[in-house]
Amino acid sequence: MSTCIRTDWKLFGATMLILLFGLMMVYSASSVVAEVNYHKQTWEFAARQLVAALLGVSAMLVLKRMDYRKLQHPLWILIPLGITIMLLVGVIVADPRAHRWYRVPGFGQFQPSEIAKPVLILFLAWFVSRQGDIINSRYTIIPTALVVGGLTLLIGYGDLGTAAVILAPAVIIFYVAGIERRYFYLTLFLVALLGAGFILQKPYRLIRVTSFFGLTEEVINSNPKYHWLAVRLASTRASRDADHQPRQSKLAVGSGGVTGVGLGQSNQKLGFLPEAHTDFIFGVIGEETGLVGCLLLLSGYLYVFWRGLRLFWLTPDPFGRYIALGCVSVLTVQALCNMSVVLDMAPTKGIPLPLISYGGTALICTLATVGLLMSVGDRATAE
Repeated sequence: MSTCIRTDWKLFGATMLILLFGLMMVYSASSVVAEVNYHKQTWEFAARQLVAALLGVSAMLVLKRMDYRKLQHPLWILIPLGITIMLLVGVIVADPRAHRWYRVPGFGQFQPSEIAKPVLILFLAWFVSRQGDIINSRYTIIPTALVVGGLTLLIGYGDLGTAAVILAPAVIIFYVAGIERRYFYLTLFLVALLGAGFILQKPYRLIRVTSFFGLTEEVINSNPKYHWLAVRLASTRASRDADHQPRQSKLAVGSGGVTGVGLGQSNQKLGFLPEAHTDFIFGVIGEETGLVGCLLLLSGYLYVFWRGLRLFWLTPDPFGRYIALGCVSVLTVQALCNMSVVLDMAPTKGIPLPLISYGGTALICTLATVGLLMSVGDRATAE
């Protein structure tokens, strides 16, 4: 039976506009860093991001052209899942310090936790859609908890931000699918316990959280009742001045005013704002394009969210519906988390801004996620 394929040009156009804007901002935010800190050409990071963008768009178009319903075969689900788990286990040994990256000579760094996002979305959509009315049985809850919990533990050991983001599609998909409240609240409780454990695991995470609530390192060291915490923080040098990044990012966004200081004219990117071209690039966007640019970018993300939510309503088969829901969940949650951190509305955490922040693996996997979403959209039966 043939299917009428109609490209969702609105979704495609919104994605490409955000991507092009991101390439422009990566060049603006990284030009000084590349020359001063790394002694490279000013366009070095932007050129690498462009290569990643071309690879990502290619992956997006391949997945867009593929009929998503063919991915329901268990081999398309379990083999990528198994490979992802092996990569996440291996990176703990390959990167003994951060437990995040494989370093490939001539290629750069490769972050397997980013691959886990589209892989987990496919697994959740496949697993939930085939369970039907037994969503609340132990045969559904336990296997899913093992997979999602296992991935979260492996990722959270080195990257708590990505672990938090990857939980979003799982929680949202199961909530929409009709999970009983007792299981839902139990899951949230376990997530909170897991998060607390990861925060206590590394002192720099702990000081970031306490600093967000006003309990800075200076306050901790000057108050005897926090002696146990001071001892914990003294075990690492990575915890110093935890509120520096949010303070500098707020200065960047605030100095941009309504219309910004102009593209390429940011002062905070001149060494004041750490990670100006990666996790805190939204601060540079706020400074150079102002409130207008920030609102336009936020509108772009919300528009992508709306197109994905619309596909969730229009797609007739459960597998496609949950793919659409999972894709827009992870994209939107990640964008909102990044913006919240930059605006000091959440504790500092390394979460890239989708389609904007510098990072090849993240960009390619994000575009692949959009490709899955477009594959569903192109085959929706209604406009």
